[in-house]
Amino acid sequence: MLFNFDTSGDTPKHTCTARRDGVWVVFSCPLCPGFERRMNIQTGVMRVKPGAHPQVLHQGSFTPVGLENSYSLLN
Repeated sequence: MLFNFDTSGDTPKHTCTARRDGVWVVFSCPLCPGFERRMNIQTGVMRVKPGAHPQVLHQGSFTPVGLENSYSLLN
């Protein structure tokens, strides 16, 4: 299971850090205080708390522990 969200275009972008919190994968932006995107791995529900700069697009990915090297085997 690999979660990834990416953006394209010339709009400013920030790369988020990711961590697991129970059934949620939580993406946080180190440059935008308060920004958080949560994805529920069981239901697919996504929740977003906008940060200080709502015009900035955010991108990030999450790979579960133990599968870090598996992604290259899938391609």
